[in-house]
Amino acid sequence: MSSQTVNDKSAAWDLIGSLFWKSGRSTAKPSDEEIALFTAGIPSGARCAVVGASTKELVEALIAHGTEAVVFDFSERMCLELRAALPDDSCEIVHHDITRPTPARLRGGQDFVLNDRLVNRFSDDEARQGVEGMLSLLADGGQLRASVKLGFYPMDERMIAAGRERGTLESFYAAERKVIDFSAAGDVLAHSLLPHGEIDPDLLLQWYRGRGKEQRFDHEDIVALLETASFGDRGMRLLSTTDFAQAPATRMYTAEAFTARTEA
Repeated sequence: MSSQTVNDKSAAWDLIGSLFWKSGRSTAKPSDEEIALFTAGIPSGARCAVVGASTKELVEALIAHGTEAVVFDFSERMCLELRAALPDDSCEIVHHDITRPTPARLRGGQDFVLNDRLVNRFSDDEARQGVEGMLSLLADGGQLRASVKLGFYPMDERMIAAGRERGTLESFYAAERKVIDFSAAGDVLAHSLLPHGEIDPDLLLQWYRGRGKEQRFDHEDIVALLETASFGDRGMRLLSTTDFAQAPATRMYTAEAFTARTEA
């Protein structure tokens, strides 16, 4: 397991670790049907990266399928606890922030890069960096498969309503950028907190505060994010979108990496 400097948000996920998959809300994790969509058509032996150690069930499915799996996460605890939960040597786990430059040895080597509702955890600045980090992992012709919750979460809506009522909305929500700053929401966050499975509410509150700024996306935002992403002379083209039938307003985006000079 290699390591690299990560951003401050990692401390929030160090608070949670494996509680996310052991005790967290079931709807925050991919269902069997969603895992089947993620893995459809991936052959045994394919090189597959999962960005986000919290997606343990997807990692296990790829291992069972016989792929060469590698997992990236910016939380040291998430990495360590996923390692402990998986068979020894079943996959590589890399302690790395996908919004930071990818280690040279890992660039351009993956046939598939998968992540479930990870983009929703990025700020507007991190979203561009994160998608370009995912592109940097892909080989030419490789696919990015990323699911995204479009629009607001129920807790976002509660926070916005409470902030508007209290006259504090602008202190934590930038409407023109659709960015919520959980760290700046004060009592509004505590007032609006919804259960996350069986995770302790006090711990949950610390987790949200530590997550800082997160952007919310419409379909057009994700299309633009994918189709304008670049890494050196490489870009991505959107291939398809697929709705998750069991998760409202959640869609999987599949994009293909290409080298621009081969497109002339």
